[in-house]
Amino acid sequence: MILAKRLIAAAGTAFVLSIGASGLALGQDNLTPIPEGALTLPSTAAAPVEPTFSDSQQAEIGQIVRDYLVQNPDVIVEVLQILQNRQQAAQQQQQQPARVDPAVVYNEGQDPIIGNPEGSVTVVEFFDYHCPFCKRISTSIAKLVEGDSDVRVVFKEFPVFGDDSVFAARASLASMKQGLYHEYHLAMMKNRGRLTERTVMKLAKKVGLDVDQLEEDMDSPEVEATIQENYRLAQRLGIRGTPSFIIGDEIVPGALDINTMRRLVESKRQS
Repeated sequence: MILAKRLIAAAGTAFVLSIGASGLALGQDNLTPIPEGALTLPSTAAAPVEPTFSDSQQAEIGQIVRDYLVQNPDVIVEVLQILQNRQQAAQQQQQQPARVDPAVVYNEGQDPIIGNPEGSVTVVEFFDYHCPFCKRISTSIAKLVEGDSDVRVVFKEFPVFGDDSVFAARASLASMKQGLYHEYHLAMMKNRGRLTERTVMKLAKKVGLDVDQLEEDMDSPEVEATIQENYRLAQRLGIRGTPSFIIGDEIVPGALDINTMRRLVESKRQS
């Protein structure tokens, strides 16, 4: 019993250290769609830990950690998101809020929007469909629009978590031609499993999209150009993770609750 408890405790420690020290490399391998320098994660160095187990016990601990990560891959994504958000928060505290020209950020006719197209305040979100924090705040963004008739929300598809994210972003942008972007967007945000190609197409059919037409539109040069431009824009603005917002002319990294969104929007409206 004592040995089992020691193994479980050590497995937890090993898991944290593996994410903090070497696990980041795995996360970065999944970020290949981003142009060089667009997304980096903080380097961490764990303090040396003196081994307290035999070779066979250490092997067993390693197997426990591996089995847990295989069965719960979303844990890696969540830990990477937390590290990204902490880094962004630290950077924000060390400098004045970044200012941008809203006209440079919003591309009319290219970016999907909800709310009032002529709203006095624009909220831009850079997001990924596999980002757990993006999923959590998607309903808050919808509530913001429902409760404020003078705000415009611009969505920037920013797929940074691998090929499945890129596929989902392409499908989502392609759905604009059928006028069902927001319905499709919310359906993918509410999905709690991995958005495989099969799942993305299943959700498309569920919201009423013509799947054959969607697949054709996904290969259009416009869709590819939009995603690549979003990568370039994020790099120029120093946006390093998801979700990241631009509210008015200010970059605001990290997940925002509905009350914070409303406060920032009203502040920009009054300024």
